[in-house]
Amino acid sequence: MTRLAATVEDVAVEERIPADSLSEEVAVALRIDTLGNFVGWRFLDNTCEGAYRQDLEPATPLTRQVVEKALDRMTGRWSPAHRADGRAVNYVQRLRFRVPRQRIEQQVNPDPLLFMGEIPGENFFYWVTDRTGYRSDRFPTTGGRVYIRFYVEADGRVTIDEVLRSPDDRLTKRVIRAIRRSEGKWTPRKVDGVPQRTAYTFRGNFINESH
Repeated sequence: MTRLAATVEDVAVEERIPADSLSEEVAVALRIDTLGNFVGWRFLDNTCEGAYRQDLEPATPLTRQVVEKALDRMTGRWSPAHRADGRAVNYVQRLRFRVPRQRIEQQVNPDPLLFMGEIPGENFFYWVTDRTGYRSDRFPTTGGRVYIRFYVEADGRVTIDEVLRSPDDRLTKRVIRAIRRSEGKWTPRKVDGVPQRTAYTFRGNFINESH
């Protein structure tokens, strides 16, 4: 798992993949044959059925591209599985790992997008959620994931682009209002010292404890 995450990081940095275009967490199932050879794989997410289902959104297209190339690099044999009688058998190895997006961003962009002086991640998530007023008494039947894409303009202004996912319009409006209030707290990404318009996607999972 650690090896795969490190290889994903290497590929993303080499290909200059924007960290925000990569999924935060990925799960895969690897098929290993009786000789310990890696012979195939598939992504696991919330669209899969049965034992392959994971509580994850499907990986983004660029994530799929990077993970596929990372897996191609993971040569060498795995440890084969054996039954109690010692006979080797095919098996499936499931791996779930977090994509090191912060390290990727730092390497791909020497002057990355910053929120309050830090690469946005948990700090921005908590900043927004603290300002939505989300509580089970206010939203007794609402909970779920909210994904909203916006732009940090070259001058630091914030422009809302698109609501990608949300369980409730009222919650959406509160999150958008909080995102707009973040204006002035961003340091735009720079290329050769020149500030750039940069897309960023807020991803929040609002858990209703009353359910």
